[in-house]
Amino acid sequence: MTAFRTHTDRFVEANAQVLGISVDSFAAAGEFQEKLGLEFPLVSDFPKMATGRAFGVYNEDFGIMNRTTVVIDKDGIVRGIHVEARDFESHPLKALEILVTLQ
Repeated sequence: MTAFRTHTDRFVEANAQVLGISVDSFAAAGEFQEKLGLEFPLVSDFPKMATGRAFGVYNEDFGIMNRTTVVIDKDGIVRGIHVEARDFESHPLKALEILVTLQ
C-alpha cells in the first residue's frame, strides 16, 4: 500500500483513482489507512469478500487477498492485472505503465 503512496503525484497526473481493498473490517481498514498515511481510500471487502471472489484473488485457504493490482478504465473495463506477492513496488509501477497505454 505504501508503494502506491510513494507515487501519488504520478497517479494524479494520470487522472487515476487508487483504491485499496482489504479483507479487514471497515473499522480496521480505516485505522490501517490512517496509520500508513494513505492518501487514497482503503475499503473493506469484509465479511463476504465479494470483490475478491469476483476478481478471483481471494485465497479461501488463508482468508486473505492475493496481492493483486487491477487497472480498470473509466468505462469499467479491466485493462490490466498484476499479481506479485513479494515485490510491492512493482504494483504501482505496473499500474502506471498500463495507464500510459490508455492515454
